[in-house]
Amino acid sequence: MAHIINRFFILLFLLVACGGGGSSPTETEPGGGDGTTPYEFPNATNLDQASQIEIVTWNIRQFPQHSTTKDYVKSLIEAWNADIYLFQEISSESELINMVNSMTDYSYVVDEESGNLGFALVYKNSTVTFNSKNELWSDTPNSNDGDSDYENNAQYQFASRPPMENYITWTDGTKSMDLYVIDVHYKCCGDDTYDSTDASDETTRRHHASLLLTDYVINNRASDNVIIVGDFNNVGSQSITNSTISPFTDPNISSSTHFSMVDEDILTGPSSGYSWQGWTSSYPPAHFDHIIITQPLFQYDATTTTGVIATPTETNTAATTVADRISDHQPVFMSFYP
Repeated sequence: MAHIINRFFILLFLLVACGGGGSSPTETEPGGGDGTTPYEFPNATNLDQASQIEIVTWNIRQFPQHSTTKDYVKSLIEAWNADIYLFQEISSESELINMVNSMTDYSYVVDEESGNLGFALVYKNSTVTFNSKNELWSDTPNSNDGDSDYENNAQYQFASRPPMENYITWTDGTKSMDLYVIDVHYKCCGDDTYDSTDASDETTRRHHASLLLTDYVINNRASDNVIIVGDFNNVGSQSITNSTISPFTDPNISSSTHFSMVDEDILTGPSSGYSWQGWTSSYPPAHFDHIIITQPLFQYDATTTTGVIATPTETNTAATTVADRISDHQPVFMSFYP
């Protein structure tokens, strides 16, 4: 009898140590536990269309923030199958590089100036050629000098993250187009009130960043195809008059005539459609992630599609799990036929 009892307790110990043979009921496994292979997402949207340019911008939140982040992101990039991805908040360039090196269809470019929250361009080898990059204002001081001249410390206005301008060429074998794609990540926090007398105010710095960018593009890239993407952190009123984005979007500011925010309908639409939902935050949803084009690209408006990619739906995973393992931002995409 004693040996039976001992075997019972040994068996019980093994079951407990192994988790009882099942996963925790509070965990949502990749793919939703529906029998699919982990990190292969049958609900994911295939953005790729013949003769079409697809661009995705994504703040990927301190990549990689979890041991599974790279598996998620790699699978999603390949499932979405877009031509061009622009990322923000790359905490480990080496991890990003290792991930892309394992993807036979894609290559990468990373920035050199943004420290532990950097930029990355990931592009499809069959359709995109990388020509060069320029990290704008990287040679300016990254400190608050307290004066009203925001140009002499431009890097400070961009929160020590100089915009990464990528010069690339897209082709489908028949048509081709040169593009300047500028990746940005503005200062966070604060409100939406611009105070020109407070050089350290978050909104003031964001507004100055937009003034710098609009001036740069108008004066240097007026005839080029320019696309500005990224996390603008336009907290407060989600409208075209928000001080962070107003130099691009407010018709009362003259520079706005040179630009079009292709996701404006999302910005002015219901909050349920915003790119940042605050899944693990006490702050309300906001649409922080934008794609802005310049006049030479206006002619393609009729063929342009834009939207937010709902990552919980794409992965069939709980929103809080998505925030903790992938990112609290959802990607925004633009596609058009040149």
